[in-house]
Amino acid sequence: MSDVADLSARMDKVLFRVKDKTKEEQQSRLKEHQDRQKLLVEYEKAQSKVIEIAKPRLEALAKKAGDRATVTPTVSQTRRAATFEFRSTKAYITLSFSVAPDAAVENVIVEQDLRIVPVLWKFDTHSEFTSRISPLDEAGLKKWLDDRIVAFVELYVQIHEGEILEKAEYVEDPVAKVRFPKFAAGATLEHGGQTHFFIDDKTRQEFAKQKGLAKG
Repeated sequence: MSDVADLSARMDKVLFRVKDKTKEEQQSRLKEHQDRQKLLVEYEKAQSKVIEIAKPRLEALAKKAGDRATVTPTVSQTRRAATFEFRSTKAYITLSFSVAPDAAVENVIVEQDLRIVPVLWKFDTHSEFTSRISPLDEAGLKKWLDDRIVAFVELYVQIHEGEILEKAEYVEDPVAKVRFPKFAAGATLEHGGQTHFFIDDKTRQEFAKQKGLAKG
């Protein structure tokens, strides 16, 4: 074999090695893609369960908020989110809940982000709940969502307490003769075609006795 032929053969070996290495890398990437697609199928099942758990809770919050807030859903390839925007004379408030997988598609991450302008109150700007995709920690997720929503409502009331009390409809306990916001009634009783509001069940029972009702 001539020197040039030997050189050509050596170069071919190098090229063949590169070609083989490229094929191996392509196969490896293809397998990674296929494995990720399988994981995403499992994630989508978990995501659907998260939405099933979160949706009625966020709808309950939206119902309580009424026309004080607008809700905007957001959908991307693997992420789902709902954003509440509250506008009032006190502050501009943005509250969002989202669900997405982690980078390895092994866990579901549910996040809450809260932004309030101006920043005059103490609050957590970010909170998150993480669970394995399978099995999904449904009980833990329900508790986390409920706690986050209640904490937000408490903060909202703290910010707007004066405004809420000012606009509230007031009623009077017919036994205790105390006036209080209608929404704060501890008990009610229908009598004589009228709804009576009470501070608590004790005054309701006393009223029932006074009116000769068999049962309060």
